Amino acid sequence: MKLHARQRGYILVLASFLLAGILLGSLSVVRLAQQSQDQLHVQHVADHAAQALATIAARDLNFKAITNRAMLANEIAIGQLLGINSWFMMTQQATQNIALLTSWVPYLNAITKAMNQVVKQAEKTLSTGIEAAVLAQQTMLKGLEAAQVAFHQASWTSSLFTVTDLVEASHPDYEVALLNHQTLLDLNHLWLKFQTRSSNKKQQAQYADLASESRDPFSYKRTYRWFKAFNLRVNKGGGSEISERSGQVVWQAIDTMSIHVNTLFGVDEVRFAGGAYYLRQRLPLRNKNNDYGQSYRVNPKASRNAARRARQIRHRHRVPYQYLLNDAEKYPSVTLVVRRPETDEQPMIWGVGRAKITFKRDNSYWPRGDLMRERKNLFNALWRVQPSSVNELERQLIGAQV
Repeated sequence: MKLHARQRGYILVLASFLLAGILLGSLSVVRLAQQSQDQLHVQHVADHAAQALATIAARDLNFKAITNRAMLANEIAIGQLLGINSWFMMTQQATQNIALLTSWVPYLNAITKAMNQVVKQAEKTLSTGIEAAVLAQQTMLKGLEAAQVAFHQASWTSSLFTVTDLVEASHPDYEVALLNHQTLLDLNHLWLKFQTRSSNKKQQAQYADLASESRDPFSYKRTYRWFKAFNLRVNKGGGSEISERSGQVVWQAIDTMSIHVNTLFGVDEVRFAGGAYYLRQRLPLRNKNNDYGQSYRVNPKASRNAARRARQIRHRHRVPYQYLLNDAEKYPSVTLVVRRPETDEQPMIWGVGRAKITFKRDNSYWPRGDLMRERKNLFNALWRVQPSSVNELERQLIGAQV
């Protein structure tokens, strides 16, 4: 069957339209695919940028946790130094009394006298060295304070440059549009608002309490029964205490030794030796609690006498400023919007990324002594980053602002 020329023309026109439609459809599919790819790319950039910024924030919190613990460690070292001083002061008096008691015994008196001279000279040299060591520890505390401030400033400053460089390196047309904008989340839960640097009464009391609870066994209690025979026993008492007064750190250390003799009328205490040192505030003459390693309860007379003769460390220091968490219940988040501005050739596209900074202690690897869940704090470097989603309402708010 032959087609007329007109029919062949109609078929050619229809084929041309069909081919043009197919071509336009293909171009539309390619354009949509390119737009989808661009949208996916800008979303990935936003996710990575938010995670990078949150990582800097987590490292900042971990650094502050480490330096806060370092402050406590240096504080405990000061207490140990005072304890060593008071212990040597007690030992020097003990050797002196032993030399007096054995002065009438031939040969032995020469040995005890020489021993007393050696201990006396060592105690004098040690006291001077310990004062210098206390000053060095106080200087270290100030250095840790300065390091926290410097790292805090460097963290938030470098975070802005880091996220800008990351976005621009991903695509020259990309830019950061919104970073933790006020309409995206509560400002109290931002990274920088999540922490504060202060030295108020609450923080000062907390610092003294934490240092007191962190004392080593030597600082906490140096009390034991040294000797017992028949109705006679020799008790050694001692310990170091920390507190704060008007923002100043108070350290007190005492060591005593007494002979207790059981008589028909009770127990008589014969004080034999004692030593005490203090920083900022003198020791009390009496104490009915279990403070100072129970020295006042075990050797009351010797403790009272040692408190009267206590020597002072001249160098003082205040409670250091520390970065601590606010009382916010939620964890801080980093929300970041990346966009490609609209041009004549291409429409605007944008993506939003969010990362949360969380705190978690894994009891399977590092359990607490009480096996309880540890709440977020700035004394253990357990801060890490995890992705977080953005809900539809926030996306609508972002779309109206980008």
